[in-house]
Amino acid sequence: MDADRLAPQFRRVVDAAGTLDDRLLVLLFIRKAEPGGELVEILGTERGETMAALGRLTQAGLVTHHRPEGEPIHWFATPAGRTRGEQLFRATGARLVAAAREEAAAHEPEQEPAAEPAEPTAPDRERLKARRRIAIDPNEKTGFSWDR
Repeated sequence: MDADRLAPQFRRVVDAAGTLDDRLLVLLFIRKAEPGGELVEILGTERGETMAALGRLTQAGLVTHHRPEGEPIHWFATPAGRTRGEQLFRATGARLVAAAREEAAAHEPEQEPAAEPAEPTAPDRERLKARRRIAIDPNEKTGFSWDR
């Protein structure tokens, strides 16, 4: 089985989530339902650790399981677990984006800001001064046009 079945952007978010419980919630938010053995392979953890984390999350009411006939147990997030998984996914993703921006800014050479004009040029001032909102029909409240 291919352990890296997640898209690279999802893999980064799952790996950056804090604890194993958080990683499981984010993974179950992304993948919806997975057999326990595949969760172990995707996360790259020990089976005992993963099952213990799933037990803690089950006790908290964040995940549950279902055993289809003739298949292994599938684990999935409850509505509360999906909400928590989405929150963790968004927070972790935002943290990764901010870190990437900081890193890009640190490697970028500093540039002098361009000098801005002190006051608007004459055509801009004329255009802004002449543009006003007027009523098309004085008896109609919603009919407006822009006068140039």
